[in-house]
Amino acid sequence: MERTQIPMPLQAQILMRLALAACSLIAGNVLLVFFTMTIAAPLFLLSLLAAVSGGHLYLVAAQGHYLCLTGIVVRVERTMALRRPKAILMEAEGTALRVVLRNRHKIPAEGHQITFYIQDSTPIYEWKGMHLLGSYLAVTDRPPDKSASSKS
Repeated sequence: MERTQIPMPLQAQILMRLALAACSLIAGNVLLVFFTMTIAAPLFLLSLLAAVSGGHLYLVAAQGHYLCLTGIVVRVERTMALRRPKAILMEAEGTALRVVLRNRHKIPAEGHQITFYIQDSTPIYEWKGMHLLGSYLAVTDRPPDKSASSKS
């Protein structure tokens, strides 16, 4: 098997999932020492699930079974009550793509370039005349290039 370089956003996701597995395993062992197995069992289950998730993401990235979707943010959709970011509308390769966000604390502004890393088997659905992406592995964003806009 040829060794490939895993992109930094995917490396960060793998490390976060494995760190969650290690922390929950340690916390589960501490609870097991001081309390019973009934109290520690949910942390052991979390540890197992996080380790399996990190291992699966590593296999996907190492085997190259991911795609990079890069585009420009056109609009940010927000929730009605708290005005939190819910989804973004982006233009990628001439098509409109709506991406439902998850766990985003820093949302890119309109005009920023954004890259989504998705598994190559992830379905993209038709929704109200545009494409809809429901899940992704990792995301990175960059502000627009100031040098490119000043040259024009």
